[in-house]
Amino acid sequence: MIVLIAGLGGAALVTFAVRKRLELAGPITMAALAIAIWYIVASPPETSEVLGLQLRLSPLAQLGAPILLASLALLVLTVWLDEPAYNFFPTALAAAAAVLGVLTLTSPIAIYATLLLALLIPVGTFTYQVTRNRSAEAAYRHFAFVALGGSLGLSGLALAGSLPREQPPETFVLLVVIIVVAFALKLAAIPFHTHAALLASEVPTSALALYFGVLVPTTFIALAEILTLSGLLPAIVQISKVQDLLIGIGAASALGGAFLATGSTELRRVAVYSVIANLGQALVGIATLSGPGIVGAIAITLVTGAAATQQLVAAGAIERRAGADRPSATVAPLAALAFVVGGFAMIGAPPLVSFPGHFFVELIAFSYSATLGTALVISTLLVLIAQLRAAISIFGTAPERWRVERRPIAGVVGALVFLALLFGGVQPDGFLRPIAAFADEFIRALRPL
Repeated sequence: MIVLIAGLGGAALVTFAVRKRLELAGPITMAALAIAIWYIVASPPETSEVLGLQLRLSPLAQLGAPILLASLALLVLTVWLDEPAYNFFPTALAAAAAVLGVLTLTSPIAIYATLLLALLIPVGTFTYQVTRNRSAEAAYRHFAFVALGGSLGLSGLALAGSLPREQPPETFVLLVVIIVVAFALKLAAIPFHTHAALLASEVPTSALALYFGVLVPTTFIALAEILTLSGLLPAIVQISKVQDLLIGIGAASALGGAFLATGSTELRRVAVYSVIANLGQALVGIATLSGPGIVGAIAITLVTGAAATQQLVAAGAIERRAGADRPSATVAPLAALAFVVGGFAMIGAPPLVSFPGHFFVELIAFSYSATLGTALVISTLLVLIAQLRAAISIFGTAPERWRVERRPIAGVVGALVFLALLFGGVQPDGFLRPIAAFADEFIRALRPL
């Protein structure tokens, strides 16, 4: 596995050197990502070690890595053919290497440090575009939030690993709270979402999709892995306040993100706030500390990332073709259709593979508390309303004749994501079984023998 990660890093350096030659940088990046996906899918579960760090290709890594790298490949295809941005290619490959590191490392501090690197990599793509800079302030604020969360998380994990286990309960409460807040900052969970709001309106959609479609799901999986490997889960079970904190942040994000999505008029904001709402539901699933909740949480996270990629690519295509006018399906009908179809995945509609995750989390939330379950259902309904409002907005004007856009890259990306989600919904066992294997590890760490 280390060879694959090093290879992606080397390919990032190569594409950086030729980044202004799109005819070279694009194919090199696509080929490197395709080889990485093939290697992960074809390799059996294995464990390797380098510099004292153990890397494990677990069933969850074999599921999550191809999904996240495929999303990256679709973004690279979009940038290459439809939205040239020179430095996106090395950024995508470096992010791919960091994502693989997060999914395969087994040391909590190493996972967290690699995650910080992954979240800081796209800062350049937030501000740089071929013709103009969008928002340096958005990049500064993102860097500040990630750095603050990184400092908190690293200090909490270092203390958790160095302190003896015979500690007062208050000590572990403080450590877990620090780690939870650190991840809330990076996940843009409400009320820590102000940097995400600025990103949603200012940065190029390709960079926005890289962050919310690939790196945010990776961050959530890192949270679940670190909780499993750090040995702090038994303390969470014994101290209900920590569990209540997770549930509170999750419920606030689910409802707050859904309300913000409902009030948004920009397509990219609807997509971003829908992601925040779904991640809130996923946090509730993890906080229930139950098998179905964990399976549902990871499933929601992965599918939401794919749907965010689909919707943000479509939103970018519509915005570019509309120019100063209001975004409309008349300028890019296939992209508009891709955005609307992506909304089905955001709300967990059957028969897409997004349905089981939402079903599991909302079901276990009702078993935990009727109020909590009702809050998650309301969140889903509000996201549905937001997606319907966005669809009505872009299809509200019917032209005399529909004309397909000259380069329907967003439509192709949307079709590929939809078909993948539909296939997963028809055959959900292949998608849910690796997540269930991780849930078993989580439960065993929760109640060690």
